[in-house]
Amino acid sequence: MRAQAGTESLNLKTWRVTTAVRIFTLALSTGILLREESVGPAGPLLAALVLIASVCSALEWGALAWTSPLLPLGEGVLAAILLMSASEQPALLAYLAVPPIVAGVRHGLVTAVNAAFTAALAVLLTMAVTPASAETSRLIDAAPWLLTGLGVGVLASWQSRSVRTLEARQAPYAAANQLMSQLHQLAQRGRLGLDSAQVAVELETALRIHTEAESSAVFVIGSDDSVGLLASHGEAAALFALRDQLAQTGSTLPDVADIPLHGADKIRGTVLLIRASGWTDEERAEAQEIADEFVLRLDTAVLFDDVRLIATAEERNRLAREMHDGVAQEVVALGYIVDEIETLSAEPETRALAASLRDEISRVVTELRFSIFDLRHHVAEHRLSGALAEYVREVSHGSELRVHLLLDESGPPLPSWTESELLRVAQEAIGNVRKHAHAMNLWVTLASDSSGITLRIEDDGIGNAMPRDRHWGLQTMTERAERIGALLTVSPRPEGGTVVLLCSTDAPPPERTETHDHQSSTR
Repeated sequence: MRAQAGTESLNLKTWRVTTAVRIFTLALSTGILLREESVGPAGPLLAALVLIASVCSALEWGALAWTSPLLPLGEGVLAAILLMSASEQPALLAYLAVPPIVAGVRHGLVTAVNAAFTAALAVLLTMAVTPASAETSRLIDAAPWLLTGLGVGVLASWQSRSVRTLEARQAPYAAANQLMSQLHQLAQRGRLGLDSAQVAVELETALRIHTEAESSAVFVIGSDDSVGLLASHGEAAALFALRDQLAQTGSTLPDVADIPLHGADKIRGTVLLIRASGWTDEERAEAQEIADEFVLRLDTAVLFDDVRLIATAEERNRLAREMHDGVAQEVVALGYIVDEIETLSAEPETRALAASLRDEISRVVTELRFSIFDLRHHVAEHRLSGALAEYVREVSHGSELRVHLLLDESGPPLPSWTESELLRVAQEAIGNVRKHAHAMNLWVTLASDSSGITLRIEDDGIGNAMPRDRHWGLQTMTERAERIGALLTVSPRPEGGTVVLLCSTDAPPPERTETHDHQSSTR
């Protein structure tokens, strides 16, 4: 709010200066007319100048006019044409100095010079096309005011450059501050639903019920032009690749309705509706009307997801830096102290306790290192499969845990926020196995196809992975699964150990096999 208030304060001060310039000039001209007792003949012309000044001041009050240098140029042209085409009123020619001064205060040197030049050009052109104004004396009367406006405008641009520089630096933050303030107010009132998955489910359900479609799917186009599946029912997701193939040939399917989601500037996604009875033009138009009602909410939610992912990544990196530079360094320093005690002490009991404490400190340092890695690890351009492979390599490095990794991403690309949530669930489950299960083997299976998503983490450890007081790992994994429309279950493994299974609502849980053609083992 302080950034927005600061920008508004700068705008207000500048507006007051430019408005004062106009009022002073009009007051000066009015005083000269009163002294010469020629207010009556010059009254209509004076009123026209007052109207021009009022309109320009009102426009300058808006944010758009602040960034537009065309306003003082237009004001100068109008004033020049009006003054030079009417009957001679030398007292009112002072207004020719106003546009260059306003341009200098608001926009700088270049705009001030352009405003003076365009006003002078308008004066010459008006005198050329209007015989009544083609007098050298009128040009002589107008020239001093044009030169005065140019000089004062140049000086004003020099004096106000720091204000313009500050405003230019604050403008992006002021716009962002205003947007975040609006989001904050809406969220406090409970009127803001920015869960993209939930909005997509509502859109898919509304269209499917209204059109009696047998299956449906909602796809969105991300900021990187990748296409992600947000919600589906039935086998509609499997037709996405077919739709791309048909789009290249320009053909269509009679039983498929392809409903585009039109954003403000481009296509934001598409909804596929499949029905064996086919579609008429009227039914497609009705479906389009329903989709148009949801597209703004969906587009906003997707953009908010991107912002939230960026903010979350920055916060995780900040926490990782704090842990590395703070707690981790202090624990390592304790290890040096324990080493010193073990070296200096001659008592066997003290040395044994110091060695035991040193081992515990080494374990804590290892856990901190894994925690920092968890915080910094994210899904990059190599997709979720690459991030998972990198993570299990790090977990298995330097340990006796043997990891069996099975990856099968044959379906449409997942949205970035869905991949991020899946990675965090996998990290928590794998971390629990590494720290508590005392397992020899860990199986990590990720399957993503047209029917849904399945993530399976199982081990052959001691089992008993039930929720405990003041431990929030399982609850956090459940919440993450719910955010992407999936279910998470934790159950005992028949051969011993624990199975953590995450499945989207349409995905059947796969049967794990001990060997597989595409299975890789890491130790």
